[in-house]
Amino acid sequence: MIVGWKEYVLLPEIQPAAIRAKLDTGALTSSLDARDIKTFWVGGAEHVEFRLAPPRSSTLEGPLCRVPVIDRRVVRNSGGHEESRIIILSTIVLAEQTIQTEFSLTRRDPMNFRVLIGRRSLAALNVAVSSTEHSVLSETSLDVNP
Repeated sequence: MIVGWKEYVLLPEIQPAAIRAKLDTGALTSSLDARDIKTFWVGGAEHVEFRLAPPRSSTLEGPLCRVPVIDRRVVRNSGGHEESRIIILSTIVLAEQTIQTEFSLTRRDPMNFRVLIGRRSLAALNVAVSSTEHSVLSETSLDVNP
């Protein structure tokens, strides 16, 4: 299926409502705009607590999430600089496809999108991204009970 380079996605374990994401074939790993990142240990396993950044137009805090850390990796950011990031696993729904995928946590302050979907996730979702179409799907096209 062909999708636009910005689409609504559902991240049911992170935020109950659909959120606009940038689908970026230039990025390998997906990322979330995370705030107040704190790690802690439960039964010998590292976990992370964070808030998904709210939309710029909102004065509310984003939802609080607590999930296991699956890895820490050095990731090259959009400016070409390498930084160490926490990696989590979460569900994403796009174009009636539901997968578990990796997200790195970082502050995406200067970026327009709080969620970036990278090549690994796009391949697993079996979608091709149009470089000319902004959005092909609508928010209502999300199947919340796949």
